[in-house]
Amino acid sequence: MEKIKILIADDVEDIVNVVKKTLSLEADTFEVVGSAGNGQEALDLIPTVKPDIVLMDINMPVLNGLEATEQITKEYPGVAVIMMSVQGEAEYLKKAMFHGAKEFIIKPFNYEGLVETIKTTHQRHREMQKNIVPKEEKEREGKLLTYFSSKGGVGKSILSLNSAITLSQEKNQKVLLLDLDLQFSDISILVNKYNEQTILDLVDEGQLNTHQEIEPYLYEYNENLDMLFAPGKPEAAEYISKASIERILKTLKPKYDIIIVDTGINFDDNTLYILDHAERIFFVSTMEIASLKNTKLGLNVMESLGYDQNKVKLVINRYNTKFGVSKGDVEAVFKDGIYAMIPDEEKIVSLSVNRGEPFAGKGRLGKTKIEKAIEAMCNGILE
Repeated sequence: MEKIKILIADDVEDIVNVVKKTLSLEADTFEVVGSAGNGQEALDLIPTVKPDIVLMDINMPVLNGLEATEQITKEYPGVAVIMMSVQGEAEYLKKAMFHGAKEFIIKPFNYEGLVETIKTTHQRHREMQKNIVPKEEKEREGKLLTYFSSKGGVGKSILSLNSAITLSQEKNQKVLLLDLDLQFSDISILVNKYNEQTILDLVDEGQLNTHQEIEPYLYEYNENLDMLFAPGKPEAAEYISKASIERILKTLKPKYDIIIVDTGINFDDNTLYILDHAERIFFVSTMEIASLKNTKLGLNVMESLGYDQNKVKLVINRYNTKFGVSKGDVEAVFKDGIYAMIPDEEKIVSLSVNRGEPFAGKGRLGKTKIEKAIEAMCNGILE
């Protein structure tokens, strides 16, 4: 069961510690993802820690709980605020609800009351959100983009994932990341969610015909980004047919602005289906000679399939001039040019992979070079 993620906003450190200790007794149900000393800090933390519930004190410096709650309700409708106060008068309750709080709890609170309030509020808010269908959702027709490589180990999945996050957060697009590297998938590992349901569970149970049927098999990374993971075992790939993939895409395209597909490295039936129907193919390579050779061969195959330069874009990952191959050398070989060059930031990427925490959209004050390069690539996607 997915834990309820909680952000605590209170300027009294003792209160924060009491709440943390109380919720730690229900570690299987709750996860405290952060704490803030005022309403502005809480607002700043939400994009990074992505809470389900904010426990918000009503009286705080800088930005008080009522003002912060009003902004959260407008900017992050998927987050429910529970107001906390030592005041239990009806006027305080009325103010809290007017500003968007979903529930109100009086300090000092007991263990059972706090736990039950959080559970009930979270469940009620989730049900309400499911019934809200944005008007624009009916008008979407997902643009299909795919990341492909003819050689493993070039960082294709890392670019797929972090591009999807960038588009969903900074460009405010409704995005689906579909992992169709069916034999050697990485996406679930890269977000530390390898025990989630996969496309194999979806296909096995035949729930392919409506968005409501497919939705339980999707992992919600944030309110604008869903993911459908590949199976965890290579042998499971043979059970995912082209027909199943076609039905899934047909069902989900109207629900998303962009569908990003991370493909396998072979030209099998499933990959060819995706490549045929993609509006744009990002062919990922590195500047190693072996990778460039395989990329040249792969691009020749794509040319024979009738894909033109408007559809196929070369992306050089881990760009570094230290190893004897320059940008000019690459451009001399690939006459259609290089669409994007992603700098080599090994430490950032390795830490991200090992922790299962994508580096895009972390809410830092300054973006790294690799984040800026991916953002520039994403700007081109939307042109």
